[in-house]
Amino acid sequence: MTKSVAISQKDAALWQRYQDQKAASPMLFPTEGAKALGVSELELLLAAPFSHYIGSDCKAVLKQFKDFGEVESIVRNELAVHEKTAAYHNLKLGDKMGIALNVGGLDLRFFMWRWKHMLAVNDLSRDKPSYSIQFFDESGAAIDKVYLRDLSDDAISRWQEMIAEQEKSVSVDSIELEVTDAPKEWQLKTLDDAAQSELEKGWLAMKDVHEFHGLLQKLKVDRASSYAQAPEGMTAQLEMAAVEAMFEKARDIECPIMTFVGNSGLVQIQTGTVKTLKRMGDWFNILDKNHNNFTLHLKDKALAQVWCVKRPTVDGIVTCIEGFDDKGVSIFSVFGQRREGNAELEAWQNITQDLVAKFAINNAVESAKLPKAANA
Repeated sequence: MTKSVAISQKDAALWQRYQDQKAASPMLFPTEGAKALGVSELELLLAAPFSHYIGSDCKAVLKQFKDFGEVESIVRNELAVHEKTAAYHNLKLGDKMGIALNVGGLDLRFFMWRWKHMLAVNDLSRDKPSYSIQFFDESGAAIDKVYLRDLSDDAISRWQEMIAEQEKSVSVDSIELEVTDAPKEWQLKTLDDAAQSELEKGWLAMKDVHEFHGLLQKLKVDRASSYAQAPEGMTAQLEMAAVEAMFEKARDIECPIMTFVGNSGLVQIQTGTVKTLKRMGDWFNILDKNHNNFTLHLKDKALAQVWCVKRPTVDGIVTCIEGFDDKGVSIFSVFGQRREGNAELEAWQNITQDLVAKFAINNAVESAKLPKAANA
């Protein structure tokens, strides 16, 4: 099912309803505001007086970001916000996939078939003007928000010229957005004996972590369900407290880590050490702008599952910590920094071993808290 959304006129009433809610809750950002109002984030921001719809040629814009020096990329999902300021380097975009490979900088993995719409959002009402281009999927969910950080007259002028060029391609008064049912609560997909055997054999035979996705597709099983039925010793479910402890341990011994956060169209990766950790209510935060231009906001208290996962590669076992929401959606994953051809860092191995020893859920009382199983 689809819905038609006007782009040639502003929905002033919708924007005012958002402003009224924001007055009562100043931290109500557009993502949460749209959800509260029952619309997509794209619909809400289309109603903003300072936004302009600039079409769907996302590749053309992405390829020009290299000309603006350091920009800030904000990638978020339901429970995590990943913010990184760096320059675009080594961008390669295909019809379906793309990559910007820059370890420690803007390190991105694109799923280009999901990139459908763009908005230019120029908010000049603040003390410090804000210029961004925001990208959305077919349902109007935000994929990436890229902010201009060089606010020189020259950079702003070139940014506006880029926007004006894209606006020329817009020849419609409305766009179609897909309307999908709300995702259901996660349930364990139980594998039969044959599929269980295939999972175990395929898992233990892996030579590269990227083979894992293909294995799941073949068995038609989700990540969390596969972790619950993995070969002995390859996974351990952890208490939620393991997340904060993981970052604290990495900070304390200065172990460089790779922090992944993604959504329907993009995964953003930060590689490096962490320094400034701070909890604010339900949100756990890495506030490292002064260290390496990175910020993470993670609503870890709302996670439904956290796992320690080991996968074989030609370089030895590779271990990650991964968290899921109550719909079974992967919210974040963390690995020790590693280059292909090298073994996993011993410091990271020690961290994950300590987490399993202290936080593993391995008794009947805790296991009963898992969502009820649903046979395939």
